[in-house]
Amino acid sequence: MRIAFCGKGGSGKSTLSSLTARYLAHLNKPVLVVDGDINQHLGHALGFSEEELAQQPKLGMDTDLFYNTIKGDNARLPSLDYLTESTPAARGSGFLSFNQPSPVFDYYERYKNGIRLLAVGGHDDEKVGATCYHTFTGAFGIFLNHFIDGQGEYVIGDMCAGADPFASSGLASRFDAVFLVVEPTLKSTGVYTQCKQYAEPFGIKIFVIGNKIENQGDKDFIANIVGNDLVGFFEKSDYVRNLEKGMFDPIDQLEAPNKALLEKVIALTDSLQRDWKHYQDVGVKFHKQAAEGWANAMFGLDIMDQVDPEFSYNDVIAQMRTQEAA
Repeated sequence: MRIAFCGKGGSGKSTLSSLTARYLAHLNKPVLVVDGDINQHLGHALGFSEEELAQQPKLGMDTDLFYNTIKGDNARLPSLDYLTESTPAARGSGFLSFNQPSPVFDYYERYKNGIRLLAVGGHDDEKVGATCYHTFTGAFGIFLNHFIDGQGEYVIGDMCAGADPFASSGLASRFDAVFLVVEPTLKSTGVYTQCKQYAEPFGIKIFVIGNKIENQGDKDFIANIVGNDLVGFFEKSDYVRNLEKGMFDPIDQLEAPNKALLEKVIALTDSLQRDWKHYQDVGVKFHKQAAEGWANAMFGLDIMDQVDPEFSYNDVIAQMRTQEAA
């Protein structure tokens, strides 16, 4: 199951992503975390050193192995030059999963304390001013469209700030549970309103976590705007203050109300069940949106030819299960 943490920049997305991942690892659950924010902070919050993160290859920067693996024998993708964030899987595509070894994981993944970490990367000095950040986050969408996961397996995405994951990229539609971290400010609730507007036509359900709460008035301010989308509040935390100082105390020492919130996040996610057919159909809608909006003109061909009408995720899952049983 896939959990995305979205919200305004600085709202606490990375903090909630890291705490949820660490709590799942504490429960001995398989967890893969993807730092999908252009500002790469999640690795630090998970306890990785600066040297470890600097040496980690990034999915959106060092792309050859990753893109060639997922292309596989997909005849509808004649060249990697035509990959977009919404490129759908097809018959012949290469797939990744939690349980099957892959050179992609061997190369790009880092591991610490039960948590697997991938990162999309961001602008280095040579890229600043020359490359759109979708160059990097696009790799995240491609990864998710070629990743097979199930109940009891968790992918956590720390997303780019603002409403973009719901709008031009459609990246939020690749997740089962989308948690929007909202501060008690008009700017932050404004991001919520935008995300809600973009999400509804595609059936993307948003859950809201209130953060940076000082008093009951802050809680009321958020609750009055988000209504039934509210899951709860992350309370002021000495644990997190220590975490930001580099003090990684055991996650079971997190304050009881905040631990209960993490348990609610996990329980809500576990209550959902992915409809792979719906997942595929929504992905095709975003791919069509990209084709008509910019991609066809940019590439000089119709990228809707990448859609394989005979492809089914359920067929891929059945084949994987057969291989695992053999």
